[in-house]
Amino acid sequence: MATLRSLRRRPRRLRRGDTVAVVSPSWQGADVFPARAERGIADVASWSGLRVGPAATPDGHPAGSRQARAAQFNAALRDRDTKGILWMIGGLAATELLDLIDYEAFAANPKVICGYSDATVLHHALYARTGATTFYGPAVLSEFAETGGTPPFTRSSFLDLTMHGWTGDFPRSAEVYDEFVDWAGEERPRVAEPAPARTVLRPGTAQGPLLPACVPSALQLLGTPWLPDHQGHVLALEFANDDGYGPAHAARDLWQLRHAGLLDGIEGLVMGRPRQWSATARAELDRILLDVSHGLTFPIVTEFEFGHTDPVLTLPVGVPVQLAGDNLRLLEPAVR
Repeated sequence: MATLRSLRRRPRRLRRGDTVAVVSPSWQGADVFPARAERGIADVASWSGLRVGPAATPDGHPAGSRQARAAQFNAALRDRDTKGILWMIGGLAATELLDLIDYEAFAANPKVICGYSDATVLHHALYARTGATTFYGPAVLSEFAETGGTPPFTRSSFLDLTMHGWTGDFPRSAEVYDEFVDWAGEERPRVAEPAPARTVLRPGTAQGPLLPACVPSALQLLGTPWLPDHQGHVLALEFANDDGYGPAHAARDLWQLRHAGLLDGIEGLVMGRPRQWSATARAELDRILLDVSHGLTFPIVTEFEFGHTDPVLTLPVGVPVQLAGDNLRLLEPAVR
């Protein structure tokens, strides 16, 4: 499979009035929570000035099939009037689409693509095949549909990265929404708590292109042609909190990364803040990280505000950053 890599290619920045398509490459969550999906779409449109709506799914495939999901994603990639793509929600099924994605269309016309969790699979595949920047950040059904509106921290980071061409130190959130509120149950804003401070687990400085990922999703690319080269990157890793995922699962997955050689030659490691983990579980994760990275010298920072936490930063794939202590600085704009 030929590579289409062109190093550090950036999409055009989004502008007010641009059309942005919402896609569902994995779980069809909007079918389960249609009112919440509509609220998320309306909310992001209200403060961004973007024209946001569900991407069309071409006829001819059963709804929710891998062919239908790929056709929807490819239609958004190919449509010249669609300037950006937002994930509706993650899931477990993006890997089913890897051989159906139109990588050539994205290489010819990179556009802002934003999502997290299972979106890792397609972020990394697009980066491996084209070298173009995408964005590991909020999704419609989760962050943008938050009861009471998108948190200002989440909103500002998304706008800065995708519309403003921002550079500088990634901001810190003084609060965290760690509470679980059932989407099918009580509709109320979650209660904010003081956020844990970022922690320097191993001091040092590092510089390189950023590569964010949800670890269990990234592991699905091992042994495939869609695995990006991790060497020379600053990794930003995090975990989902589904099905009781905890330190034992993190240890299993991080050791697989280590044994696969994906931690060899990296410049630094930023760990996302785990959601709903106890202080004991967080301390165990620190021990695991130091154990897994024994013999390697890259700096490590934990409790970073991205991934399965709220509020959340938007992080660009493949754009140079500098890690110094517990500070991460974006060195170049992520958009043209």
